[in-house]
Amino acid sequence: MIGNSNKTNININYVLMWVVLSCLGIALITGLTIYFYDVSPQPVAIKDNVEDQRRLQAIYLLPKEKHADEKYRLNDFLSAASRLGIRAYAVDNIRSDEDCMMLIEKYIDRGVKVVVSPARRFVNCIDQTSKKIKGKNSIKFISVYDDVLRDNSNTITFKVQLYQIYYLSGIIAASISNSEHFIFTVPELNGDSYRNINAFTLGVRKYKKNGMVHVVVLSSTNEHVQYAKLTQTIIRYPDISVMAAEYTDVTVDEFCEQKVPYCIRYDRDFASKYFLSTVGNIQVDYRGFFSRSLSRIISGSFEAGNYLLNISNGSTRIGSLNADVISPNVLKNVDLIFNRFMISDDNIFSGPVYDNEHHLRLDKGSALRDRSDQMFSMDWLVEGTVVEKL
Repeated sequence: MIGNSNKTNININYVLMWVVLSCLGIALITGLTIYFYDVSPQPVAIKDNVEDQRRLQAIYLLPKEKHADEKYRLNDFLSAASRLGIRAYAVDNIRSDEDCMMLIEKYIDRGVKVVVSPARRFVNCIDQTSKKIKGKNSIKFISVYDDVLRDNSNTITFKVQLYQIYYLSGIIAASISNSEHFIFTVPELNGDSYRNINAFTLGVRKYKKNGMVHVVVLSSTNEHVQYAKLTQTIIRYPDISVMAAEYTDVTVDEFCEQKVPYCIRYDRDFASKYFLSTVGNIQVDYRGFFSRSLSRIISGSFEAGNYLLNISNGSTRIGSLNADVISPNVLKNVDLIFNRFMISDDNIFSGPVYDNEHHLRLDKGSALRDRSDQMFSMDWLVEGTVVEKL
């Protein structure tokens, strides 16, 4: 028994000795390798299609006269650029196309590679400047859509389709109001405004056959003038209980909260947290659009063309619906129509449709198509709509 124990101890000691010697050997080899291996920095060239983000700079153009929603779009752009490591600047108080072109060329000379201008009034400036520097392929433009920019090879344009969202808003507005009268505010009357106002009115009249939508054009940027116009409308129609807006502004928010029981805002989700009158928010995912467009420029996969922001691709939606005010049946109906818009080209502008002077605009069985010469050239208002002369 004693002999076997001694033999076992000898075997264990023998194994331990070889383990220690092996570790020392590995350490010695590793040390010699590190000592003799050249670890000095070596030049490495990596070539791909990725733009050097440290050098990529972008500017965002803002006109002198602007509404608050243009500032919100700026915030979306700056947020997207920051996440991608792009140095971005806001160029404010631009008065004319001449100033616009001069500033763009000035910043391009300073190394700017991306020019962003969602303001419609700068379309001609973008068109002329992009054609003037067409040989400089590294300069890219992002602009709101216009026919004059259709063939520009260095420009991404976008077009926002909100009329389906405003149709749903009209349904909601009519369902929660005991009045036949509604307010719809816009900063100006243009093709987009006509389309959105008409869609909202058609939605209202789906629930209220004799519903009237009073359009208040807040073209002035003076807050006192804006508030006075809205107040005059309420004085004329004191039973108004719902107001919808095509844009967001301090005046619009304050008036909604102080004078109107319910509001459908063109805003972000945060509005529902701060304004008790909110029953729904019109939302546009500009941040996602800017992120995708800038990412294409960075990766070298830039493709000129027009991009739609609409229900079907998830870029527009109505959110923060107030279930305490809107009935379950209406919410269910809105959800069904929303899903129908997402999967099909369900046109709400189907005849018969009369304008606000009771002229037949669309015969029964006919419809306006999503084309620049039809729906996107709309310059008339449907029956049940009146522009307030204030």
